Amino acid sequence: MLKPRCLLVVTLTAAVVLPGCEFGRRYVRKPWGKGTYIPAAVCAVVGGFAGAAIESQGFSGESIRSGSSCATVNGVQTCMHDSPDYPASIAIGAGGGALLCGLVGHYLWDPEVVTPTPVPPPLPPVATPTPVPVKKRIVLRGVHFDFDKSAIRPDSRPVLDEAVEVLKENPNVRISVEGYTDSIGTEAYNEKLSVRRAEAVFRYLVNHGIAPERMEVVGYGEARPVADNDTESGRAQNRRVELHELGEPAGAAGGAAGTEP
Repeated sequence: MLKPRCLLVVTLTAAVVLPGCEFGRRYVRKPWGKGTYIPAAVCAVVGGFAGAAIESQGFSGESIRSGSSCATVNGVQTCMHDSPDYPASIAIGAGGGALLCGLVGHYLWDPEVVTPTPVPPPLPPVATPTPVPVKKRIVLRGVHFDFDKSAIRPDSRPVLDEAVEVLKENPNVRISVEGYTDSIGTEAYNEKLSVRRAEAVFRYLVNHGIAPERMEVVGYGEARPVADNDTESGRAQNRRVELHELGEPAGAAGGAAGTEP
């Protein structure tokens, strides 16, 4: 049967060989903490008592130790037994228990140090391309006139005031002031009436701060109707003045003053 010292030899061998394998290298990467010290202390006490018990009884349970000396006197054999070596056995049992339980406890209960994954630096901001400015078309429609009149009606002034603000926000824009009539009357008369209506709007804009060189006055008479001249409501819609940015075609009618892409 193995002596108590053999237990220490086996434990030390395991402690040396174990870190060399992949399974044992986990010990190297973990800090030694309470998971090691507490089991080692408990097993040291238990191992010490176990060593003392084994020393007193022997591995085989016999009372005669291997180191005893015997002699025969007058035909009678007398053996002198060595005294038990308790300190060494206790030290071996305590050391082996502490080492074995410490290794097991370290593996089972000491937490591993987790290396945080480095956070990659943020990507540089992507330069947003400067949007290409979209040319805007300034349109004024909805300034209407009474039959055979060129005076601006009170209900049309808010629309013209809005046009003034739009033109002030776009100081580089030049516009044409275009007058129209319904189909009642001769073409020559209607052309002159349409010019007078356009001039009335022109004067209004100049009086409100728009430079006259930014505007051209045109009269189209009864051409380019936006509604049916056979009805009163249609003729009322055709008696109008429109503003258009120069270079843009004067198309069909629409809403109030503003900017359109």
